[in-house]
Amino acid sequence: MITCGLDLGSGVVKGALIEDGRKILNTASRPTRGNPSSAGQQVLEDLAEAENLVPGDLAYLCTTGFGRYMFPNRQLQVSDITSSAKGASFLRPGTRHVLDIGAQSSRAIRISPTGKVLKFKMNEKCAAGAGRFVERCSKYLQVPMEDMSARALSAQKPKLISSVCAVLAETEIINNVAEEVPLPDILMGVYLSLAQRAYSLMRYVGIESEITLVGGLVHSEAMVRAVRDTVHMGVNAQSEGHYAAAIGAALLGHQRAVRLSGPAGVGN
Repeated sequence: MITCGLDLGSGVVKGALIEDGRKILNTASRPTRGNPSSAGQQVLEDLAEAENLVPGDLAYLCTTGFGRYMFPNRQLQVSDITSSAKGASFLRPGTRHVLDIGAQSSRAIRISPTGKVLKFKMNEKCAAGAGRFVERCSKYLQVPMEDMSARALSAQKPKLISSVCAVLAETEIINNVAEEVPLPDILMGVYLSLAQRAYSLMRYVGIESEITLVGGLVHSEAMVRAVRDTVHMGVNAQSEGHYAAAIGAALLGHQRAVRLSGPAGVGN
């Protein structure tokens, strides 16, 4: 049985195919570009082509993320809190604390060994507490996003940004530039500021012995280091973590499909 999870995020749509609730067959992503439904359809087509799927091969489709209600062909939609927890638990069995730093918001989630959400907290401030802030800093400082992390890692004395408002934070960055603070120190300060805001969320839900990082910034070595230096404990970060919510949605879709195909689900 093949199930698909689509994470229709505000910046990127991610998709994952899961076989029998145990094996990741493939993943794909595309920029949202203001149209989650269209981008989701393209991701679905990319996955189908990559795995040579024909109509009828896909047993169930589950959506998650900010645009989960916008995809017309979904059979189930779940919150990104639930799907991220499930996906992180699949990628890192036994993990108890998930930190999801996405474009629009950051979330700290404490989970059971099976991936059930026990407690969570989202940032209630503006973009300064989420991945979008890194993008804004990239544009303002004229450093390509793909170079931000590497440049930040060469920092000697990172300059923390104290403002919780993105507009005021940008003013701080302007002042740092005017004071000729080295660019790497400014960039690492951006990541450390995000990590400190995330730390307050993690403390609220209760920090376990290790953190599993998922979401859009999981590929950023500077973000991983910033979180590790802030919480002073191990941080699990793997490339598949970028697709954690989509993977979780596919797993939850598999669970629903199994229930519906059983004796109690006949005729439902």
